[in-house]
This record gives sequence, structure tokens and C-alpha cells, in this order.
Amino acid sequence: MRAKEIEKYLSQLGQELTRQGIQHPIHVLLIGGAYMMLLAKAPRTTNDIDIFWLEEGEAFQQALYTLRDSVQTIAQRHALPPNWFNYLTQMLLYDQVIIPKGKLWKRYGPLSIYIPPKEYILALKILAGREKDIDDCAILLPQTKIKTRQQAQQLLDQYILPQAQQENAEQIEYALDELFGRQ
Repeated sequence: MRAKEIEKYLSQLGQELTRQGIQHPIHVLLIGGAYMMLLAKAPRTTNDIDIFWLEEGEAFQQALYTLRDSVQTIAQRHALPPNWFNYLTQMLLYDQVIIPKGKLWKRYGPLSIYIPPKEYILALKILAGREKDIDDCAILLPQTKIKTRQQAQQLLDQYILPQAQQENAEQIEYALDELFGRQ
């Protein structure tokens, strides 16, 4: 997906949710490659739109089934993979990270897209530590005030829980070495 396609699919998802009768807002936090393309202006594509849910509760639970159906409708319409609107990341990271509230970026009908600070995405990318994540970090770093390894560690301490840092110490160390040099 390219940036324009991401916005087109989100817009159509919002329209489909409206068509299906969803009236209460659904709040999600945009992360991952879609964030990198739309907000950090990374010159890349992505296979999916990664999100974190920003709410729970009865209205959300009722809307969830309609949301899943609407996601599948858009997937079929555009021959997208079934997980093009991907919340699996939240299940994988639920007990490892602090999820910020973010600020409202755009509304597509009842679908409200929030964005976290760039520093949050930087922390997630350092945690992931894959080559593509380190490439994204190189794009994000100049867009933040993070200039040193110590500042990056403080960022990790702010958003990544201690146990997750311990369990992922090797990949975090690798990412920090790549970004700031070996200690």
C-alpha cells in the first residue's frame, strides 16, 4: 500500500461503518508502516495498517463485529489481505508497552484515527529491532529531539515496560548500537 491508498481504504472503511449503522466513534491509534508513510514521510510501502485500540467497553464490543465485517468488505473490494487493518500487534505487545492516548489526526465517519508522538513510534521500532525498523528509526530520529543513546534509553523506559526490555534486550541493544554506535 502507498500513502494515498491507505487514506482511501480508511475513508472507505469509515463509509462502510456508517452504512452498517455504527454511530458511536471507534478510536484507534495508528502505528507501524502506515504511520511512517503518512506522518514521518518514509519513502516506502506497507502491507497493512497497524493499529492499537484506544477503548474497550460495551459500545466498542458491539461495534467490533461490524468493524470486522466492514474490514472484510474493503478487503474483498480491493483484493487486500484479510488482515490489512491489523490489530494483531496490540495482542502481541499488550503486556509489553504503554499505549498513549495520542491526538486526533483524522475522522472517517465513526472511525477516529489518533496518532502517538513520533518518539513513541521510535521506541516501538527500537524494541522490534529488525532491519526495516532500524531504517525507520533513521528516518524518525531527525524528526525528534532524541540525539543520544541515553535519551533513547529514557524513551524506552517511558514507553516499554521493564520486563519487555529484559526479554528483548538483545534486539534493543542491536538497534541502539546501529543507531548510536557501540558502547
